[in-house]
Amino acid sequence: MSNSRRNNSTNALIQSKLFASGTFKNVYAGEYTAGQRAGQKCVAKEFKTGSVYEAHYFEEEMNIIRRTQKVIDNWHDARFITKRIVLNTPEIWTYAHSGANILVEPMIQNFEKFNSNTGWAQITGGAWSEAMQALSHFSYHNSGGQFLLCDLQGGAYRDGYILSDPVIMSQQKTYGPTDLGPDGIRTFFQHHRCGRFCKREWQQPRYQGKAVFPMRQGTTMVARLPTRASRNPLTRLQE
Repeated sequence: MSNSRRNNSTNALIQSKLFASGTFKNVYAGEYTAGQRAGQKCVAKEFKTGSVYEAHYFEEEMNIIRRTQKVIDNWHDARFITKRIVLNTPEIWTYAHSGANILVEPMIQNFEKFNSNTGWAQITGGAWSEAMQALSHFSYHNSGGQFLLCDLQGGAYRDGYILSDPVIMSQQKTYGPTDLGPDGIRTFFQHHRCGRFCKREWQQPRYQGKAVFPMRQGTTMVARLPTRASRNPLTRLQE
């Protein structure tokens, strides 16, 4: 059984009215008009900053999705819980009228957030909340401390949960502006509290002192100014 939820459609009609807004994406509601999901609701996501024509923004997003899918698949293989966790898997589509790129995925009902990339966690969500905190902890342990899946949000259903727009933080800071790197991973675990689904043997990073990033419910991102590798480094210039 697949742990991903896909468009399975080829066209959609997207409304021009803003439906929701996140830290760095605007969301517009729509409806599939062709394919297996014809007549069902969908969402289109546009980046707030940067050119919507630049491929690397979207490639970073798809890298996050691919890494997240591996974590979820490994989680299910370990059989920690009986309910399913499914990942909403967007595709890069193009507006017919403008040629601008967007991310399209099925709409999620009952949307809620379980944690952030700075360690905020929903503490009143019961078993599902604890399961999501464990999924984040598991991602770090399962990757040998290389990655952390967090900023978990999506929709709860009777027999499972659908995730959307996750964040991956890594030791090499290779997963976009929400990847806060090793400092972000340590910040997350300084606030993390293990629940009933975490395992005692799961590893955690070592940390001491005050967290680098303040804890907040929203998604924290770091600005990345572009550089040109072909140019001389500053060290070659005479000050």
